Amino acid sequence: MTLLISLFTLSACENPSGIGLDENPGRNFYGILNDTVTLKTVTVRDDSALTASFDLNQNTNTPAISVYQLPFGYLKDPVLGETQADVAFDLARSDGDVRLPANAQIDSAVLILRYGTSFVGDSLSSTYQVEVKQLDEVYNPLTAYYASKKWTVKDAVVGSAQIHHFNLTDSVGITLRSSTGTDSAARVAPQLRIKLDNNFISALLSSSLDSATVNTESGFRSHVKGFYLTTNTSAQEGMGGLATLLNETSASGNLNGIEISYRTTDTEGKTDTVSKRFPIVIPSSYSYASTMTSSVSRIFSTQVQNALANRSVNQTTVYAQSLGGLRTQISFPYLEQLKGKKIAINKAELVVYVDEDQLGDISPAPRLTLYRSDIAGTNRPIPDGDARPSPDPRSEFVRAGPYALGGFYDKNQKRYIFSLTSYIQDILLGKMQNSPVYIAPVFENPNTSAGFIIPFWSDINSPSRVVLKGYNPEDAAAKKEVRTKLNIYYTELD
Repeated sequence: MTLLISLFTLSACENPSGIGLDENPGRNFYGILNDTVTLKTVTVRDDSALTASFDLNQNTNTPAISVYQLPFGYLKDPVLGETQADVAFDLARSDGDVRLPANAQIDSAVLILRYGTSFVGDSLSSTYQVEVKQLDEVYNPLTAYYASKKWTVKDAVVGSAQIHHFNLTDSVGITLRSSTGTDSAARVAPQLRIKLDNNFISALLSSSLDSATVNTESGFRSHVKGFYLTTNTSAQEGMGGLATLLNETSASGNLNGIEISYRTTDTEGKTDTVSKRFPIVIPSSYSYASTMTSSVSRIFSTQVQNALANRSVNQTTVYAQSLGGLRTQISFPYLEQLKGKKIAINKAELVVYVDEDQLGDISPAPRLTLYRSDIAGTNRPIPDGDARPSPDPRSEFVRAGPYALGGFYDKNQKRYIFSLTSYIQDILLGKMQNSPVYIAPVFENPNTSAGFIIPFWSDINSPSRVVLKGYNPEDAAAKKEVRTKLNIYYTELD
């Protein structure tokens, strides 16, 4: 048995030290580089991202989908174009009578949304005008909304704030009011706080409302409908950015919501200060639910529009953008020439390099996922990174978790590496069609439920993006650089 290394690469023949696999001293390895070996790389639109969390389904072999956080903001990306992420949300009823007393005097009404962990854009000099409006349609928490949803919203602004930067890491100082009228200071977790119009809240929760209707779950939802958080793009200064807001469950403290502080006076003239909270929370008993969802819209740059319109050629530069934006499609036409040969794949890896010359000022996505599509065009995991409830027996997910597939950014080498060993072997054996694979950004934190899984769908949890080096051997030769390549280690059988 002779061990061969076939190097599928986009790099130039004039630069053999920068292509393929590193030399392993003490092993009798040698490489074969064939100019007919090709990949095809293009940029395509991604599917719209689902914004509802789902429990796993053993019957359909579907993994749990966790929406840990949602994007919000407005980013003028000089490379990819403009992206705006607004947030629609539902309010749950408060305890007791939701109406305010007839003589209530509102001190404050504040929308509170706890920050997530991800941010893309300018964190120093941009200024945002954030506005709250009321929905003109009823938010249904049992509807699986997608990021492409366009909400019907009333024109009136019922709350606003000027944000100098989204502070995802520092605690916030607030004033607490007690029933005795004595104020106290406190520090709370990083959060977005927007003051709402007192007159609007007074009318929304007026004591004249029919108690029998407004104090039921359906009646309250029909009356309030929901709210819409957006940025006034014309008032924004600077590049801006996309922050994230936590999508909380009932087990996480009910921090998100609207908090109202008001005073009442009894017949004896005694004043009492009362707080009422209307949470934004996913009931833990639901198998799927969405009480907060992002609505994402885009205006792509000229270079991205040109890439999307010219998919018949290999593209020197390709793009991947999360939130249902863009994905890189990679095909392996040369694998057809290896079919029928007696070879055993020992290792196959796809190495994808960041195009720093085209990247701009935004850092590359910390993590990418990779998946395939079947004959029907349905997204499927590849065997190597199958994280479904009943995975492919060769999947390394049980042992290595989210690291089984790879795709985490290597800052030193400026690249991502994916493991495709079983996938390539199945193609050569005719067990699986030679379909393209797709690369897209996903949530980077593997220590959360949303980050531990290996998605084969468009992910809403992280607003990241990346610019990659596509297939172009002439360009690689001219620049004497390493570009995206497929490395295959295999053993030739007798």
